[in-house]
Amino acid sequence: MSAVGAVALAACSHAASDTSADLASSGDGAADYGDDTSYPGAGSSDGGGSGSFGGPAPDLGSDDAGDPPSVGKFARCPVTPPEPWIYCQDFELEGSVVGEFFDYQDGDGSFVPTHDGAASGITAMRATYHGGEPGAGWLSVAFGRNPIVYGRQPAVAGESDFQAIYWRLRVRTEQGWPDVGPGALAEVTSFAAKDWGQAMVARLRSHPDEGTTLFGEAVTCVEGDTVACSGLDDPSGLRELTPLEGDFPLFSAAESGIWHCVEGHVALNTPGVTDGVFEFWVDEQLQGSRTDVDWRGGWSDYALNLFTLRNFWPGGAPKDLIRDIDDLVLSTERVGCE
Repeated sequence: MSAVGAVALAACSHAASDTSADLASSGDGAADYGDDTSYPGAGSSDGGGSGSFGGPAPDLGSDDAGDPPSVGKFARCPVTPPEPWIYCQDFELEGSVVGEFFDYQDGDGSFVPTHDGAASGITAMRATYHGGEPGAGWLSVAFGRNPIVYGRQPAVAGESDFQAIYWRLRVRTEQGWPDVGPGALAEVTSFAAKDWGQAMVARLRSHPDEGTTLFGEAVTCVEGDTVACSGLDDPSGLRELTPLEGDFPLFSAAESGIWHCVEGHVALNTPGVTDGVFEFWVDEQLQGSRTDVDWRGGWSDYALNLFTLRNFWPGGAPKDLIRDIDDLVLSTERVGCE
């Protein structure tokens, strides 16, 4: 059980072990995320529901030099969360990361906890990109009614439908990071069926032209009131909508070594009405916003139900580089950066 497990939204559960033989599907998708977008899938269940919030601080231990790790300046997940929050994870885990998330892939040790200067507490998640290699792991949080929640996979508020979601995370690139974007960062999707077919996907990533700014990709797979995709990132049905472009150089050398706050917001459109929302902020400054997104046409079988932190660099990283992520919150209202 995590040290942040003092408050739970429902009964806790633990993730089943992942095996490459149980991949649900694969495909390039609209963003060319390649094999990194494949997830395990086996069995079926209505799913449980659990969410973690602040608890007692873990044993600080010591670093390689024998000194206790430094404590980050930001607040950890509160023991009593604000009412709109549905999930908070500050990665102050007592045990393995496995079992804390619906899906976790460490990328052969490339995406693991670190005590090297967390944003809050003493622990963050570190993605280590290796030169020439595209994948560096991912983790996913399932929330709301979700057709792909099965077996003992953890899920948050599994009986609810979330028509809109806000998320907040902190991200830091290593000091001296070059002026280049690393590709994927975060995404929210609406799974529509047990075959992992998706109705829509909202992604935040670096600008595809190797830019240092954030870029919001909006993708739908709904035609009329029918989901046209079968399986994950089905290239035959996914259709790109108008993207969002930010202007803050988050992945620049000038902003390296600094914790930055990234927030996103997705609201599904009213079925049959083009009034969906997609927007994001960096350090509380709005970077891009649309309020006319047709995420799902007239389809309404499910709502938003999976959030993923992803470390996939299309084409491979130019050299070994490090990116840290901390303080993830999912909420029905904007979270803010404090």
